[in-house]
Amino acid sequence: MQFTDSVIRLMSASSRFNRAVARRVENSAAAGTWRALAALDELGPTRVSDLAEWQRVSQPTMTTLVRRMEQEGLVGRMPDPEDGRASLVSITDEGRLQFEAFRSQALDVTRPAWERLSAADRSTLGRAAELLAALLEEPELR
Repeated sequence: MQFTDSVIRLMSASSRFNRAVARRVENSAAAGTWRALAALDELGPTRVSDLAEWQRVSQPTMTTLVRRMEQEGLVGRMPDPEDGRASLVSITDEGRLQFEAFRSQALDVTRPAWERLSAADRSTLGRAAELLAALLEEPELR
Protein backbone atom coordinates (compact mmCIF):
# COMPACT_ATOMS: atom_id res chain seq x y z
CA MET A 1 0.00 0.00 0.00
CA GLN A 2 1.31 3.42 -0.89
CA PHE A 3 2.08 6.05 1.74
CA THR A 4 -0.72 8.33 0.55
CA ASP A 5 -3.30 5.54 0.68
CA SER A 6 -2.23 4.62 4.21
CA VAL A 7 -2.48 8.19 5.48
CA ILE A 8 -5.91 8.74 3.90
CA ARG A 9 -7.22 5.43 5.23
CA LEU A 10 -5.92 6.22 8.73
CA MET A 11 -7.49 9.70 8.77
CA SER A 12 -10.78 8.38 7.46
CA ALA A 13 -10.91 5.41 9.83
CA SER A 14 -10.05 7.49 12.91
CA SER A 15 -12.74 10.06 12.05
CA ARG A 16 -15.33 7.36 11.42
CA PHE A 17 -14.35 5.58 14.65
CA ASN A 18 -14.78 8.78 16.69
CA ARG A 19 -18.18 9.52 15.13
CA ALA A 20 -19.38 5.94 15.63
CA VAL A 21 -18.42 5.97 19.29
CA ALA A 22 -19.96 9.41 19.90
CA ARG A 23 -23.26 8.23 18.36
CA ARG A 24 -23.42 5.30 20.75
CA VAL A 25 -22.67 7.19 23.96
CA GLU A 26 -25.94 7.99 25.70
CA ASN A 27 -25.78 11.68 26.38
CA SER A 28 -27.93 14.63 25.43
CA ALA A 29 -25.04 17.05 24.81
CA ALA A 30 -24.11 17.86 21.23
CA ALA A 31 -20.92 16.45 19.76
CA GLY A 32 -19.56 19.99 19.53
CA THR A 33 -19.69 20.21 23.31
CA TRP A 34 -17.48 17.16 23.72
CA ARG A 35 -15.05 18.35 21.04
CA ALA A 36 -14.79 21.75 22.73
CA LEU A 37 -14.24 20.18 26.15
CA ALA A 38 -11.62 17.86 24.65
CA ALA A 39 -9.85 20.87 23.15
CA LEU A 40 -9.92 22.73 26.46
CA ASP A 41 -8.70 19.61 28.24
CA GLU A 42 -5.74 19.46 25.86
CA LEU A 43 -5.04 23.17 25.46
CA GLY A 44 -5.94 24.53 28.88
CA PRO A 45 -7.54 27.98 29.21
CA THR A 46 -8.07 29.28 25.68
CA ARG A 47 -9.53 32.32 23.93
CA VAL A 48 -12.78 31.74 22.08
CA SER A 49 -11.11 32.78 18.81
CA ASP A 50 -8.35 30.18 19.27
CA LEU A 51 -10.88 27.52 20.25
CA ALA A 52 -12.91 28.32 17.12
CA GLU A 53 -9.80 28.03 14.95
CA TRP A 54 -8.80 24.75 16.62
CA GLN A 55 -12.32 23.37 16.03
CA ARG A 56 -12.56 24.79 12.50
CA VAL A 57 -15.76 26.71 13.14
CA SER A 58 -16.56 30.40 12.94
CA GLN A 59 -15.99 32.58 15.96
CA PRO A 60 -19.73 33.39 16.28
CA THR A 61 -20.50 29.65 16.26
CA MET A 62 -17.95 29.01 19.00
CA THR A 63 -19.14 32.02 20.99
CA THR A 64 -22.68 30.60 20.95
CA LEU A 65 -21.41 27.16 22.02
CA VAL A 66 -19.26 28.61 24.81
CA ARG A 67 -22.20 30.69 26.11
CA ARG A 68 -24.40 27.59 26.20
CA MET A 69 -21.68 25.55 27.92
CA GLU A 70 -21.18 28.40 30.40
CA GLN A 71 -24.92 28.42 31.20
CA GLU A 72 -24.73 24.65 31.76
CA GLY A 73 -21.80 25.11 34.13
CA LEU A 74 -19.36 23.19 31.92
CA VAL A 75 -16.96 26.09 31.29
CA GLY A 76 -16.05 29.37 32.90
CA ARG A 77 -14.41 32.53 31.70
CA MET A 78 -11.65 34.60 33.23
CA PRO A 79 -9.81 37.70 32.03
CA ASP A 80 -6.88 37.03 29.73
CA PRO A 81 -3.82 38.26 31.65
CA GLU A 82 -2.16 39.19 28.33
CA ASP A 83 -5.11 41.22 27.01
CA GLY A 84 -7.64 42.79 29.34
CA ARG A 85 -10.20 43.03 26.51
CA ALA A 86 -10.21 39.26 25.98
CA SER A 87 -11.19 36.33 28.16
CA LEU A 88 -10.02 32.77 28.49
CA VAL A 89 -12.40 29.82 28.59
CA SER A 90 -11.62 26.83 30.80
CA ILE A 91 -13.32 23.66 31.96
CA THR A 92 -15.12 23.85 35.30
CA ASP A 93 -15.13 20.98 37.78
CA GLU A 94 -18.62 20.06 36.54
CA GLY A 95 -17.43 20.17 32.93
CA ARG A 96 -14.50 17.91 33.73
CA LEU A 97 -16.80 15.50 35.58
CA GLN A 98 -19.19 15.28 32.61
CA PHE A 99 -16.32 15.02 30.13
CA GLU A 100 -14.80 12.13 32.08
CA ALA A 101 -18.23 10.46 32.22
CA PHE A 102 -18.49 10.81 28.43
CA ARG A 103 -15.05 9.22 28.00
CA SER A 104 -15.92 6.44 30.43
CA GLN A 105 -19.08 5.66 28.47
CA ALA A 106 -17.06 5.69 25.25
CA LEU A 107 -14.69 3.13 26.75
CA ASP A 108 -17.64 0.98 27.84
CA VAL A 109 -19.16 1.16 24.35
CA THR A 110 -15.91 0.13 22.65
CA ARG A 111 -14.71 -2.44 25.19
CA PRO A 112 -16.39 -5.49 23.59
CA ALA A 113 -14.88 -4.71 20.18
CA TRP A 114 -11.42 -4.12 21.68
CA GLU A 115 -11.64 -7.37 23.62
CA ARG A 116 -12.32 -9.31 20.42
CA LEU A 117 -8.98 -8.13 19.02
CA SER A 118 -5.90 -10.21 19.61
CA ALA A 119 -3.36 -9.01 22.17
CA ALA A 120 -0.97 -8.29 19.30
CA ASP A 121 -3.57 -6.14 17.51
CA ARG A 122 -4.38 -4.24 20.73
CA SER A 123 -0.66 -3.64 21.16
CA THR A 124 -0.35 -2.44 17.56
CA LEU A 125 -3.25 0.00 18.03
CA GLY A 126 -1.70 1.22 21.27
CA ARG A 127 1.53 1.91 19.45
CA ALA A 128 -0.39 3.61 16.63
CA ALA A 129 -2.01 5.92 19.20
CA GLU A 130 1.44 6.82 20.54
CA LEU A 131 2.68 7.54 17.02
CA LEU A 132 -0.33 9.70 16.20
CA ALA A 133 0.20 11.69 19.41
CA ALA A 134 3.84 12.19 18.44
CA LEU A 135 2.85 13.30 14.93
CA LEU A 136 0.55 15.90 16.47
CA GLU A 137 3.59 17.48 18.10
CA GLU A 138 5.19 18.13 14.72
CA PRO A 139 5.20 21.83 13.73
CA GLU A 140 3.20 21.18 10.54
CA LEU A 141 0.31 19.74 12.57
CA ARG A 142 0.26 22.10 15.55
